[in-house]
Amino acid sequence: MKNGLTRILVILLCLSMTLPLAGCSQGTDNAAETAQNDTGTAPVTAGDPAAEAQPDEEEEYVDHRFDGFDYEGRAFRIQTSADATDATNANEFIEGSGSLNGEIVNDAVFERNAQTEELLNIKLEFTESDYTYSNAESSIRTFVMAGDDLYDLIINDDRSLIALTDENIFYNLANHSENFDYNQSYWYTDTMDDLILVPGHSYVMAGDFFLDCLASAHCLFYNKQLCENAYGDPEYLDSVVLEGQWTYDKMTQTLNENYVDLNGDGVRQEGDQFGMYAHDYWGCLIAFVGSAGIDFIDRSGDEPVISFNNDRSVTYAEALNTLYRCDGNLVGIKESSDMNMGLRNLFGNKLSLICLYQRLNDLSKMREFEFDVGPIPYPKLYESDKYFTSIHDTTEMGAIPVTSPDIDLDTVCIEVLSRETSKGVIPVYYDQALKTKYSADLKVAQMIDLIHDNFGSSFVLCYNQALGDSMLQMFTDLVNADSTDFASAYKRKEKVLKKMCDKMVASILANDEG
Repeated sequence: MKNGLTRILVILLCLSMTLPLAGCSQGTDNAAETAQNDTGTAPVTAGDPAAEAQPDEEEEYVDHRFDGFDYEGRAFRIQTSADATDATNANEFIEGSGSLNGEIVNDAVFERNAQTEELLNIKLEFTESDYTYSNAESSIRTFVMAGDDLYDLIINDDRSLIALTDENIFYNLANHSENFDYNQSYWYTDTMDDLILVPGHSYVMAGDFFLDCLASAHCLFYNKQLCENAYGDPEYLDSVVLEGQWTYDKMTQTLNENYVDLNGDGVRQEGDQFGMYAHDYWGCLIAFVGSAGIDFIDRSGDEPVISFNNDRSVTYAEALNTLYRCDGNLVGIKESSDMNMGLRNLFGNKLSLICLYQRLNDLSKMREFEFDVGPIPYPKLYESDKYFTSIHDTTEMGAIPVTSPDIDLDTVCIEVLSRETSKGVIPVYYDQALKTKYSADLKVAQMIDLIHDNFGSSFVLCYNQALGDSMLQMFTDLVNADSTDFASAYKRKEKVLKKMCDKMVASILANDEG
């Protein structure tokens, strides 16, 4: 991701809390470093002599590639996801309500869609699907394999789309990318590259138009009031993060320092104050592994090889087990069967310093809390690492079915929708995401910039199911068993993992011949 949000937010938040906030995009720089540099400059106001000394702003890029395009009212058909069982879903950012209703993100989505229709003289047609994570793959396979020309774009869970990439279900975008400007920040090229199993074969799209990528980005939230009680500074954890010191060792120490036996009975139990609560030894661990900074696949040879039995994985397995099983974390809450809600309820009742397993979009659900909330990234293994952000295996991305008859039309429409999302929807989305009673906190803006500018290994989240549900489980099963013997865990699953990877690679290559 290219780091852009902090620079703009620092100016806008200083001027007015009502101005729309600029969006961020994907690149490679560590926002922890750039954020410190960006906020060191005092704002310059009109009439200030220093203002005249400022260099002229770079002229805004204007895209004229599709000026004059006229598709004579043709339909561009999008199957969107409206699965209510997901923590987030794409439809509100893709179709919206279909009309203006005064809700700022919905209205921005409506205006983007209307603008795209006018620019290209097309008609956007939306069909809502309510596939769950367990039947999305089979449902999409059924109508595409039947040859039914129903949609030009399918938006659904990343894991389901990836599982279909070896079945000749979707166009290989590496052969149809002439209308995509991957140099533009509205494409998340790092993530898309990480979703390529075989070089020269790209099937799944991630970017601003697929806004669930941002909404479902995992992060931690912390209670600034409890932080001040413990450390004398409500932004202590922000400072730790920005100084590059938010490691597994530091987080483990922090969790332990914030356990309080509230009823004094000497028993660690739900209702005491913990550094963190966790629901289980599976779902709550996913974002940790996704942000671990582990390279799960080696693409340097002629064919890709799954290979991560190395010192980093061994050390990481030990660090994860130590953190998750420390005295400052309680696993197995009874607050709610809904994992997200239960953890948020305990957090909202001031019973934990840190709330895990949340998405960035959940910040909007904490507006009524009696304390200020700060988002921070998941920890890193070593101080020398960069921070990584995990998506989820149900993050919703896009793919073009091979039954769509006009791939040129499809890619033009997607490119314009992506461009217009970056211009009109992303700034408004951030305005709403930050519009809380603590939104004037510049540290919040810096943390959001850092979280979104540093996506980690999307590969492990998106390919885990397709490759036999083993990569994530190598780590989560060890924590569940209170073991750190990663080498043995890897050996048990290595043959099956290799076999399934080789099979998927062979199928993808065979599709080239067919």
